[in-house]
Amino acid sequence: MEWIKELPVSRDPKGATGIVSLPMDSILYIHFYEATIQVHTATEMFYFTLGSNLSVLVDNLNNSGYQFEKTDRAQVADYRRISRIEKTEFFQYKGYFEGTDKYVIFSESNFKRALKMLKDRSE
Repeated sequence: MEWIKELPVSRDPKGATGIVSLPMDSILYIHFYEATIQVHTATEMFYFTLGSNLSVLVDNLNNSGYQFEKTDRAQVADYRRISRIEKTEFFQYKGYFEGTDKYVIFSESNFKRALKMLKDRSE
């Protein structure tokens, strides 16, 4: 079976600019925000306009060989790309992606799982 290597996205939330193919390896995280699915790379943000259900999109991606995991209710990330996690004021947890200033917010339960994954990876 051949897995997808690119995700069809648009630069506009309504798809007015048309669809481009985004390499899967460039995706850091996906965020459901204001009824749109935002797809973030290290330098840009795109929109997935071919559906609006984040859970279905993530299930399809993971069934295609990728490993996106929830960070909180509205975000999923490629945990393999997270290089460090820090606790900030107000008990907020941020996971930073290697080589960028981009980060995702973790819920407390997902923070613990990601922290364990980072620890296991460094051993």
